[in-house]
Amino acid sequence: MIFKFVAVLVALIVLPISTSIQVFAEEEGRVHITFSKAGHGSGSAYLFYQGQKYGLGVSGTKTGRIWASTIDLIGTASNLRSVVDILGTYNAADPKAALVRRATTARLENAKGVVIEIRAVNLGRWSTLDLSGMTLKNVGWQPPSE
Repeated sequence: MIFKFVAVLVALIVLPISTSIQVFAEEEGRVHITFSKAGHGSGSAYLFYQGQKYGLGVSGTKTGRIWASTIDLIGTASNLRSVVDILGTYNAADPKAALVRRATTARLENAKGVVIEIRAVNLGRWSTLDLSGMTLKNVGWQPPSE
C-alpha cells in the first residue's frame, strides 16, 4: 500500500517537471522578411529570438510580377531549440500552404522541424508569392557553441 502511494506521489511530481522542461526546450521567435526588388526572389530577413536580433539572407522564392518596390512579410518561427535551427530550406506539406496572398498566411517547415507561419504586410490584391523552396542563411552572426 505504501509502495503504491509513493509511486503515485513520485509520478505526480515528475510528470509536471518533465512536461515543463519540454515546453521550455522549444521556443518561438519573430520573423521579418523584406524583398527589395519584386521578381528577384531573394531578400533579407531578421529573426528576433531570446532578446537578440539575427540577420538572415533569403533566397529561392518565386515572387513573379509584383508592382511594389518592397514586400514585407512578418510572422513567427516555432519549434526553435537554438537560433541555428532557423537556417535551411523551407517547404510546405501542401503546395497551397506555401503561397502568400493578401490576407492569407503561409505555413512552411524545414528539415529541423522549425515551422514558419508568415503573412504579407503590403502585398497587392492580385499578387501572390510562392515561398516553397525558400532558403534562410546566416548573415553576419556567429552560431553559439553548444
